[in-house]
Amino acid sequence: MKTILRFLAPLLVALALPGCLQYEATIRLNKDGSGTFEEQTLLGAQMMEMLNQFAAMGGEDAKGDPIADMMSEDKAKERAAELGEGVTFDKAERIDKNGAKGVKITYRFKDINTLKASMGDGLQGANPMADMAPGAAEKPKEEPMTFAYADGKLTISLPQGDKDEAKKAAEDAKDAAGGADMPDMDNPEAEAMMKQMLGDMRMSMKLIVEPGISETDASHRDGNTITLMEMDMAKLIENKDAFKKLANANQDDPTKAMEMLKGVEGVKVETKEKVTVELD
Repeated sequence: MKTILRFLAPLLVALALPGCLQYEATIRLNKDGSGTFEEQTLLGAQMMEMLNQFAAMGGEDAKGDPIADMMSEDKAKERAAELGEGVTFDKAERIDKNGAKGVKITYRFKDINTLKASMGDGLQGANPMADMAPGAAEKPKEEPMTFAYADGKLTISLPQGDKDEAKKAAEDAKDAAGGADMPDMDNPEAEAMMKQMLGDMRMSMKLIVEPGISETDASHRDGNTITLMEMDMAKLIENKDAFKKLANANQDDPTKAMEMLKGVEGVKVETKEKVTVELD
């Protein structure tokens, strides 16, 4: 499964940045099949400072106000079109939390059957540094997850993708990070650097079933919330063995890599090709 390699891509890119971003995608489903899709992105203080300095220097790709750019209604409408037929932009809200700044964009859909959610594309669009990475213009769209809903039963189809394609995605990310390798976590200086650079980095995609869940075969459920993917770097960095597992995941055998990471605190990934959910 290519999902584990998608984990490595943002990690490698983050090695080249003096700061972190937090990204949360949340799908909220109503009983009638309608709902919202929310994307929340927070930029760490260090990244904000770097972007402001870059803008002050008048760089070709500089943005005077990265948060205003992230809140662009035109970009949000383009994103809504990517998310599926009938998906519309609802609102954009600024966020200021613990020194980090960002935005939450809310989209609405009338029928979840038309929704095509992709975490990779969301991260790419939310990251103000994404356009500066080598090969960004040629980056293909990620295969989205799709939904089939009828009579109170939802089926989520998760993209499995091609092993070679996934490996290339991780390699491209490494190139974007200047060929950086994961540092040796047995080295105190390297560990301190990772905590400073990546300690605040979090990514997640969740489904919240507003009426409640009667039954599901999802791997990660908490009440009416299903976690499809989650990574908390703070927990991973504290667990050196877990971090090494993630850093050394075998790109030639994603299935084994996923098995190795099962039960590791800080990582949750739905490995099933299809997940079913029966609503209350």
